[in-house]
Amino acid sequence: MKKNLTFHKIVVTLVVFCLAAMSVQAGGQKAGGSGDILIYACMQGNQSGFVRYQVAAMNQYMETQKPANIKLRVVFADDDASNQLRQVETAISEGAKAIILNTVDQVQSAAAVEAAYKAGIPVITLSQRTSSPNETAFVGSDDVESGRLQFERLFKAGPAKPRVAYINAVLGHSAQILREQAYKEELAKNPNATLVVQNTADWSGDKALQLVENWIQTYRKGDDPGIDMIAAHADCILVGAITAVENAGLQGKILLSGIDADMPVLEKIKAGVVDNTIWQDGIVQGETALKVAIDAANGKPVKDVLVPFQTVTKENVDEYIAKANARNALSAKFF
Repeated sequence: MKKNLTFHKIVVTLVVFCLAAMSVQAGGQKAGGSGDILIYACMQGNQSGFVRYQVAAMNQYMETQKPANIKLRVVFADDDASNQLRQVETAISEGAKAIILNTVDQVQSAAAVEAAYKAGIPVITLSQRTSSPNETAFVGSDDVESGRLQFERLFKAGPAKPRVAYINAVLGHSAQILREQAYKEELAKNPNATLVVQNTADWSGDKALQLVENWIQTYRKGDDPGIDMIAAHADCILVGAITAVENAGLQGKILLSGIDADMPVLEKIKAGVVDNTIWQDGIVQGETALKVAIDAANGKPVKDVLVPFQTVTKENVDEYIAKANARNALSAKFF
């Protein structure tokens, strides 16, 4: 009887040990290896070059730094806030220890933050904030600053009484709200400036092309374009405005400004077609967001990190073309 009892104890011990080992293997964990701390990066969509820069920076950090016990999983919401919420819910169910949220919509994406908050999972918002008060930290740049820098440069380079137009991104997007806020503030500071027209092109260069073609047709009177400057919320929008201005033979007569320092726009600055763009460092943002998320996942205190914007003009464009080439090469490595 004593021998049977001893044998029973040995069997139970072995079963418990095997179950524990199976649990570790199922979770992708290895002693001293990677995969036991899961971090989700829920990104708005992979069609944006800027989002690709951010994700490439995260992947590069994982590849070169090999942070201990960290597993990174990246998903894209295809610019759908409902889809992003479902992805965050999946992250929660899979036991993520931190979530990087590149928000689709300032208001709608707040539900994703709330879901993670209720599950006790820290959320690091990237580039765009939400309306939720429960974000753990924000990594990005001050979108009000980007709009302010655009108009400060345009008013410096333009006529004394400028006629202004601007093109919004997707309405309700955090960047759209804050950049337009800056536009309105700068226009209010300059009583000599007149806002002629504004509209949204979402994030579409094609829509911006149609908008600006209509504006030129409406406001142009002979050699007078009727508009002295056009600011766009992003370079992916500005490319459409550039095409419309060039097709109308008005390059040099309408000052153009964008944000993100995409290579096609940098080349147009060098050629004298575009006056300025605003450099936003997606590489630094992406890497920093991952570092902050790793700290949060490990229970360390974290705080907001703001990466400054920088104005790019013909005087310094070569420096930023070199930076953009390096950024694009990194993106091409992972996409």
